[in-house]
Amino acid sequence: MNLNLVRLLVTGLLSVLVSCAIGLMWVRSHPAPRMVRVDVGSLYEEQKKTLSARLKPGMTEEEQKAIFKAATDYGKRVDEALSSAARECQCAVLNTAAIVRLPDSGESGIPDATDRVRQILGQN
Repeated sequence: MNLNLVRLLVTGLLSVLVSCAIGLMWVRSHPAPRMVRVDVGSLYEEQKKTLSARLKPGMTEEEQKAIFKAATDYGKRVDEALSSAARECQCAVLNTAAIVRLPDSGESGIPDATDRVRQILGQN
């Protein structure tokens, strides 16, 4: 009877160890996707307000071209900032507008990197 108890305990212990090893291999071979979200719309909205404030009646064609060039350059800078953020975190960058539905708590579980992208834009 004592021998049966030892066999049972050894079998149980081995089962737990094998299960843990399989679980560890699964977790390591199937990592969760890494991503951050950025509210790209708010970045462009802020730039739109800034450029709108520069618009005035009776502007020369050169002034209008300068504003258009600033808008075009801003788009390129945003693209570079998003690429920089992706390199920093080694993750995918997701536009907040692409999130179709959030849980009832309102938390997506995806970190927001909008402020970091703003910092990068400010450095350029």
